[in-house]
Amino acid sequence: MGKHSDTLQAPADPAPVAIAVPRTTAMHLLVDVARHALPLLSLYFLHGSIASFLVLTAFNLSLGLMFVVGTTRDAVDVTTVDPRSRWLVMRAISVVVVAAFLAFIAAFIMIPIVMPALMLGWSSGIEWTTVLNQKDLLVPIAGMALLAAVRYQELFEERTTLGDQGAPSRKLPVVGNLQQDRRQSLAAYAAQVTLIATYVAVCFLLIEFGGWGLYAFPPLYTAMLVFYDARPDIGERIFPQLWQRK
Repeated sequence: MGKHSDTLQAPADPAPVAIAVPRTTAMHLLVDVARHALPLLSLYFLHGSIASFLVLTAFNLSLGLMFVVGTTRDAVDVTTVDPRSRWLVMRAISVVVVAAFLAFIAAFIMIPIVMPALMLGWSSGIEWTTVLNQKDLLVPIAGMALLAAVRYQELFEERTTLGDQGAPSRKLPVVGNLQQDRRQSLAAYAAQVTLIATYVAVCFLLIEFGGWGLYAFPPLYTAMLVFYDARPDIGERIFPQLWQRK
């Protein structure tokens, strides 16, 4: 990988579509804030506990990792889609299908992420079987998956152009700049890995100390999640090269 530059490079195509993919829009931020807030709302308003908050946060982190990987663009990605894909019913179906897929994969990815909470909880007497069987967890889990799917659908529509009816293709030029998107995805991946590492500290602080920490650490960690979604460009500047995948 060569040296990073904040200067956008002109696309190689002689007739590119003059639409840049926004780094973070108000709608994107609103959806992300709502997703990150669900574990917090469950903790304070749905009779949640430290254990349930940690489980929901681990699921949220795995969704975030899935989202970064799933939305990293490649040169072979489609650029042109059937105009019928923009129908409201088709968008709704797409969101539901993507949400189910993300939730299924995230359930497996979260296993190593939540492991520190499980081990610390067992030593502190937390009955994880009871926690994981709580039906109250299903509502925020479904909500987070749907919100992640809405974000995915929005990003897909921003990066594709309406063409003729038929299968998706690469008929029209790429929207935005692939190299810049790649740098942003690497920064987002670095931020996500760091947030997962920080999750271990949050598990220790909440399980070992609890009490006043219940009202301090969850909001602070949620604010950190929102911050990196609002300013992904900062991740590109502050994370060292060792975080950047090649």
